[in-house]
Order: sequence, then structure tokens, then C-alpha cells
Amino acid sequence: MQLPYFFSLFSKRRHALRARALLLLIFAALFAAGAPQMAAATPQQAPNSRVVLDLPPDYTPSPLFSGFQNETLGASLVILEAPADEYDKMAQGFTPQELAKRGITDVRQATLPRSDPHIYMRARQTSEAGTYEKFFVLFHTADQTVLISANVPAKAIEDGSVKPEQMAAILASAKTTEKPAVRDLFSLSYLGPFKEAGTLVGTSKVYTLDGSLVPERGGATRSAFMVAPSLDKRPLADPAKLAVALLASLPGYKDIKPGAPEPLKIGDLDGVEVWAHAVDEDDNTPVRLYQAMLLGKDGGYYRLIGIATEADAPKLEAEFPKIAQSFALLP
Repeated sequence: MQLPYFFSLFSKRRHALRARALLLLIFAALFAAGAPQMAAATPQQAPNSRVVLDLPPDYTPSPLFSGFQNETLGASLVILEAPADEYDKMAQGFTPQELAKRGITDVRQATLPRSDPHIYMRARQTSEAGTYEKFFVLFHTADQTVLISANVPAKAIEDGSVKPEQMAAILASAKTTEKPAVRDLFSLSYLGPFKEAGTLVGTSKVYTLDGSLVPERGGATRSAFMVAPSLDKRPLADPAKLAVALLASLPGYKDIKPGAPEPLKIGDLDGVEVWAHAVDEDDNTPVRLYQAMLLGKDGGYYRLIGIATEADAPKLEAEFPKIAQSFALLP
């Protein structure tokens, strides 16, 4: 779960768990797919977010992430909020060269009718679901940096059913309020030695041993636990294969060697459990990885990821499954 910020995180600072979690989520955010359709727009505040967008009535707040979706059309608008001082770092990733590394091409930059500093880009990406036009806006306020990504099937642009000007109008309307509209998606009734450290992209959460996203000692590899819902409800043809592939591509780690996936059931949710050995990319220290991927009843999935340093692994290997088993969706 969702890219510009991701590029600036390929540095030692990536060891902050907030950065690692953002990296994971931004991947998903900018690769989500959707096909918007426009009608009379009204302001809507995104769940677990301070961002308000002018949207047509067929867009509803997403139950999985900070943003909006149109289930009939498969539309998605994904919102990421970061501290204001992250704007310059995130902006560095908005180049054709960096975007091309992730399969995002035909990058075009323009401006929106906004009074604040911002970057607005349109691009194209081909995935298993087809070819999509991508629309991104990055802007900052006095206390926040905001990245919003929208997705439109290329065919809809080509046949005129969705006009680029319509998507630009949605992104141009983005503003922030003083308080987020808080809504938790899930709960963990058991955390073992972990403490909640923060919420990302609205519904995703990070847990650390000291309850802080940023380590006291910069550059320190730390143990953590993360919960990240998928950014759409796409049905999964082969959950076991996907679970292994997701863990094997976890950002920030190399030489990832996943074990065999095992079936899992937590509450009334079926899933897949996978363990892996890996190496931290920056300091070459070994880590132990755990992932429980639970399948949503109406599509999509929830990833519960445990990361243990070599020193913490002996005790945390027993804790990760216990924490996962305490997962429950909230009404």
C-alpha cells in the first residue's frame, strides 16, 4: 500500500519507520487504478484526513484508505499527508527519470489555478489492469505537505468520456481543514511489546517498541509492526502467490528469501501467512520478516507485516502471529 516521496527516501533516513511505511504505502497509492465520471461537485472531506475535495456525488469516502472511490467505475483518489518540511524532499521525485524507474511514463508537467506552491503532473502507466492516465498534485500548507493521486483509464480519456480538465479541477479544489475526520478501520487487541507509533494514509498504522516513528539514534534499524489495507477491492486470483510476491518486494530490504506460504484464518477472514529472511539494504544487517495477508470479504486485502532485527527476532518471532491473530475489523 501508495511515489515522489518514495524517491527521496532512498537514503539513510529511510531507517525511520515512518519513511519505511510511507514507502510501502506510496507504492500502492500511485499504482491504484480507477475511472472517474464527473457530475455536479460538492466538497467532501476524506476519512482520517484533513483534505477536502470538490467531488461529484457518485464518489464516496473509501473504507480502506484516505481518499475517495467510485465502486461502480473502479475510481480512486488517494491522499497522503506529511509534515510541511517534507515538501522539497517529495518534490525531488517528480522527474521523468525517477518516475520512469517505476513504469510511469509520458510525464507532462503543468500548473493548476492554485495560489500555493504546487507541482501538478500527468503521466501514463501500463499495468495488468490496463493502461491508465495518472494525475498527481503535490502542495503544502503552513503545517502539511499533501500528495493526491488520481487514476483514469486511457480509453476514457481517448474517447472523451473523461476530460483531463475535469481531473485537474478536482485536484485544483483540494484544501485542508483544521481537524481530520477520524475513523478507524481495524483494531489489534494484543500488541505484545509494541506501541502504536502513528497512522499513515488514513487507515494504515505503524507500531514500534518505543511508540515513536523516528528512532532516537538516526540510521538505526528497528523492529516494527505495520498494518496496511489494499487501496482497492480487486479480486485476487492467486492469494498465496501474491502474498509471497508482496513480501519478496518489501521496500528497503534485499536478498529476501520467503518461505512457503501457509493458509491462515483470523476471525472470519481467510488469509496467507509467510515468513522470510532478508537483509537491510542500507547497513547490510539481517532481519526477520513476517506477513499475514487477510482477504477482504468483498475484495482487496489487509497486510500485517512484522520486521524484527537479528537481536529482537528470538522473542518477536512468537509475538508476530499473536498480534496478527488479534486483528479485527471495526463496524
